[in-house]
Amino acid sequence: MDPEEVNLNRESGKNSDGFVDRSKVRILLCDNDSKSSQEVFTLLLGCSYQVTSVRSARQVIDALNAEGQHIDIILAELDLPMKKGMKMLKYIARDKELRRIPVIMMSAQDEVSTVVKCLRLGAADYLVKPLRTNELLNLWTHMWRRRRMVCIA
Repeated sequence: MDPEEVNLNRESGKNSDGFVDRSKVRILLCDNDSKSSQEVFTLLLGCSYQVTSVRSARQVIDALNAEGQHIDIILAELDLPMKKGMKMLKYIARDKELRRIPVIMMSAQDEVSTVVKCLRLGAADYLVKPLRTNELLNLWTHMWRRRRMVCIA
């Protein structure tokens, strides 16, 4: 294993077997609907992630400015008031420091045009609600891929 790969494993919380310790992965959850937010929060905790929950795109930006280096993944509701979900995605994609954090959008909407728009704006993935545990168990792969791309670039 070369030094770069060892460093990548250490940063991503991987152990020497190649499995990720999800308890070291920090997720910033943004959902303005309290019931939905609580459901997703509970599912993420059940997957052993560290989770911080906020209610608005503004709070996501504030959290990123305060502790962006400590956030591994952003899981955000697309349907935030006044189309703030898309604006937040654009803001993160344009910022050189923040774009290292994969943003996964989620929504009850499953229109192909909406999914494509999110992916074009920089989303790492798009999940359709209701979310399932098996989808959330694999969120760490987005963090790993993004960090791998940053190391290669």
